[in-house]
Amino acid sequence: MSFSQPFHPDLVRHRPHPYSHDPPPPHRPRRRGRDHDDAYHAHSQSYPQPCPHANTAPYHPRHDPLALSHLQEPIFPPPSQRAPGPPPPKRARRAPEPRCDPPVAAVPRLLPTRHPEDGDARALLSREEIERRSPSWKDGIDSALEARLRASYCAYLRCLGFRLGLPQTTVATAVVYCHRFFFHRSHACNDRFLVATAALFLASKTEETTCLLNTILRASCEVSENQEFNLLPYMSRGQNWFELYRESVIQAEQMILTTLDFELEVAHPYTSLSSALSRLGLSHSVLFNVALSLINEGLRSSLWLQFKPHHIAAGAAFLAGKFLRYDITFHQNFWHEFKTTPHIVQDVVQQLKELL
Repeated sequence: MSFSQPFHPDLVRHRPHPYSHDPPPPHRPRRRGRDHDDAYHAHSQSYPQPCPHANTAPYHPRHDPLALSHLQEPIFPPPSQRAPGPPPPKRARRAPEPRCDPPVAAVPRLLPTRHPEDGDARALLSREEIERRSPSWKDGIDSALEARLRASYCAYLRCLGFRLGLPQTTVATAVVYCHRFFFHRSHACNDRFLVATAALFLASKTEETTCLLNTILRASCEVSENQEFNLLPYMSRGQNWFELYRESVIQAEQMILTTLDFELEVAHPYTSLSSALSRLGLSHSVLFNVALSLINEGLRSSLWLQFKPHHIAAGAAFLAGKFLRYDITFHQNFWHEFKTTPHIVQDVVQQLKELL
């Protein structure tokens, strides 16, 4: 066709598209949505349905949570109806069977029998209780022999404390530690001088008068050479006897701590005696010095396990007045200052007299 000829639309030939003869895509019908497929669909919308009764509220029957389903009814049949009649008789209550508990073992009393006038003034243990519960007595050591053993380590501690220049309070604390230790341990199984050395080392720390362990050990060796104290077994074990002796004292100290359950507080009657006599106007008298000597002598007994400190101080002051032929009870405030009773003072005085 030339450009000079007029344009006729019918004469135009349309060339077919190269992909026009491809097979048509397979027919994939859309999956029909179901209400129960996805109950919580994000794009689901609920449209209000026309209510046949516009003016009435919808009724929803309540579901009984105890109702049985049709599958549970054959398994759990309903209970049979009881025939009408009188109620069944009540079952007679059986008599309780007698209890056969084992007999309870008698627990020894830790507190002594108190007198009405004493109130709470007595200490934890009495003298009879201490002697009866002594582990040394169970090993064949009677009370007289135990008293001599007690006096021996008291004399050893006094000499050792004097050589070391320790105050009397530290020595008295070490003596009380030994009294408490041998109340739970037997003399037959423990060396009293070894325990006394460890007790003095421990008392020097608790009373803040610290002394080096090697210094205490050397002083104990010197005391044992001058006095008749049985420390020779520790000195005759060869060249390293001092190291063995030192380890033994350290082990004894640990044994004291565990036996006393780490209760290391000790109250002494020195302060009570000084304060009471100063209020009575007798602090700078001979009676005060005699009473102090009696308290130091009382360390050889078990008074610290029986009485409180002001009771021991009252007994020592009363006995000192007797020695000086001075009636200290002439002061009306004597019993009030020492916070004690005549019965306790007489008991303390009796035990102090046995030591003289």
